[in-house]
Amino acid sequence: MTRLLADCEAVIFIAYTVPEDAEARGYSDWLVKVDNPFFNAIPGVRHYANWRVGMVTQGAVPLWDYFDFHGIATHDDLERVWFNADLDAFRAEWLALWGYGRGDAPAVLRHAYLMRPIMRREGLTQRPDIQLRGGVGPVPVDLDADLVFKVDGVLKKHFAGKGPRPSDWLTPTQQGNPLGLDWLAVTYGAVADDVPCTLALHSKLIAEP
Repeated sequence: MTRLLADCEAVIFIAYTVPEDAEARGYSDWLVKVDNPFFNAIPGVRHYANWRVGMVTQGAVPLWDYFDFHGIATHDDLERVWFNADLDAFRAEWLALWGYGRGDAPAVLRHAYLMRPIMRREGLTQRPDIQLRGGVGPVPVDLDADLVFKVDGVLKKHFAGKGPRPSDWLTPTQQGNPLGLDWLAVTYGAVADDVPCTLALHSKLIAEP
């Protein structure tokens, strides 16, 4: 089985930040040795990768400086992955170890975002650097990208894993979308910013399956 982002039927986009001293305390090394192997071992997860935001070339600097692509093998795997008991405990441990480096995290960091692929370039070669672009409204017809995702849903990140599941664990973006983007596009390697976007930034890979 391939474990490429392009082979996932659904992808959860997780945007976050950590305290200023996190890297000095070995955060990226922890992602490589602990976080990434853990997520990629969860049944139903096909591709989980950690990225760090680099230079922002269009739009305002986001409130998040890291993000993860949490790729789900099939749509039917989403709920059992999101409510995996080990994952729930791991989330609590992450908060205890790293947290958000601030008091009350803004809404964009308290949620994750369910995306579905709407375009995939054939013959993709993954690379450790990407341009990530996002926008509001329809995807520009002249956008040159390797993968394009439509943001369809909003997931609550943290919850009690015991007891009944809240009915609003997944809501459509029409009910509110803290990410503020309707689509995200991934291009491997450096490309020119020739299409106006709400956000465009370069990112470096930290860990992948």
